[in-house]
Amino acid sequence: MHELRQTGQSLLQRRRTVIASADPVLITGLVSMFDDIGPLVGAVTSEPEALNCISTSTTDLLICSDLLETGNGPSLVAAAKQRKPDLACLMLIQRPLRSTLEAAIAAGCNGLCSRDRVGNGYLLQAVQAIESDSTFIDPMISGVLRHCRLGRGGASRLKVDLSLREEDVLRGICRGLTNQEIADQLHLSIDTVKHISSALLRKLDARDRSQAMLTAFRHDLVDPPQQLPRWSP
Repeated sequence: MHELRQTGQSLLQRRRTVIASADPVLITGLVSMFDDIGPLVGAVTSEPEALNCISTSTTDLLICSDLLETGNGPSLVAAAKQRKPDLACLMLIQRPLRSTLEAAIAAGCNGLCSRDRVGNGYLLQAVQAIESDSTFIDPMISGVLRHCRLGRGGASRLKVDLSLREEDVLRGICRGLTNQEIADQLHLSIDTVKHISSALLRKLDARDRSQAMLTAFRHDLVDPPQQLPRWSP
């Protein structure tokens, strides 16, 4: 974990970041963190303000919450990606609604993280995972998505031929594990897991790991978690 924090800090030192949230406590905490890491392009509360920062400056990373004073997180990410397709976007989820999570994934969000887990170096871990795996999904959010799918019922079956190893890696992705965590649990090299993940994306016709997760849930390709993840009020 200490190495992940150091790597995350190193990544943030090289990125120019915009923060957008309607939560003043969250903004204050993130700005304070960037005072020690930097560089921070802007910290705003609305979608128009964030887009202005992104359009008028060299921005590499957008950290936003799903709730904004004007607009919303998924809409902001979609508009930001149109302006800068290579922009990395990490969304901090305050309300775990299925519609919000799916909209964020459809918008091309690179990472989804529970707002409650931002402290203790977790945000830095998420940034590192985005850098190494291209996407990051908080295990709590993956559990919420899975239970939402269960609640809809009638999952359709997708005819896809997965090897046992591919099924193992897919389960890891759907649990919100990074490639490194999957490699450690399966006793494989990180390169092998990345190769298997790429094969999975092709077979599932998914743009990234987030879409692969939704496909797996939609077509009941993985076992459900034991219990619904608990979110603080």
